[in-house]
Amino acid sequence: MQLADMPVVDVRGPLASQRARLLGVLSSLRAEQWAMATSAPQWSVKDIALHLIDVDLSWVARHRDQDPAGLIPETSGHEEFVDQLAQRNQRWIDGARVLSPDLVIAMLEWAGQQLDSCLSLVDLAQPSAVYWAGDVPLWFDLAREFTERWVHYRQIRAAVRPARPGDPPDEYLPLVLSTFVWGYPRQYQAEAPVGTAVALDIDEVGAWALVRNSTGWTLEEGPAAAPVAGMRITGEAAWRLLTGASYDQRQARLRGNPELTTPLLRVRGIIV
Repeated sequence: MQLADMPVVDVRGPLASQRARLLGVLSSLRAEQWAMATSAPQWSVKDIALHLIDVDLSWVARHRDQDPAGLIPETSGHEEFVDQLAQRNQRWIDGARVLSPDLVIAMLEWAGQQLDSCLSLVDLAQPSAVYWAGDVPLWFDLAREFTERWVHYRQIRAAVRPARPGDPPDEYLPLVLSTFVWGYPRQYQAEAPVGTAVALDIDEVGAWALVRNSTGWTLEEGPAAAPVAGMRITGEAAWRLLTGASYDQRQARLRGNPELTTPLLRVRGIIV
């Protein structure tokens, strides 16, 4: 199955709802909470909020205004690209730290309005690209944009309002994971005969099968038929694994040949 064959998933509504959740949390913070450390390396709550302003405005600048100024120049390889992206993100944050929390909230709201207005006019089926998934339709690119905002929201929430036992799963977790799993066809690296199936089961989210063909691995929705290996993982552990965060390894159960299962743990739905 190819992403081009999948039905369009319109995340424009969830993007606006996710922003409203974020603004609600930020508006409730005490002054000292803005400086709290998060799981994003070296970034505070305020730093993540500043980054999200950049994320919204950069998308508008590239797609509405056709301004390439924020794009990373062509690099010699993955590590150089990641390094340049990190430097670019940090320059924005370093320069914007002078903003007060009230200004950060106001700018996030305004930047979101610009993004929503821009997205209302786009063709969701037009071609685009995602670094870790390859060539994709625009609707999937926007789904990836949603996952970035969602992950940063979870990082802020974890810093200022830690989860408690029994808390229900986040309502957008299935959307996030249904996006992340499309990193597998591009990134999963394992040698196997054509027709080999590897199962990927995410509790209360969905089931997929990685199937080997003559050129690589494809992703199929639904339970794998006669899988020779696989992974069953909770949703909470899955989003953490797929973003490179720490997770409870007891919640990820591998079965079958390690040469087929170990590569399942290396796939990421973010640029790292």
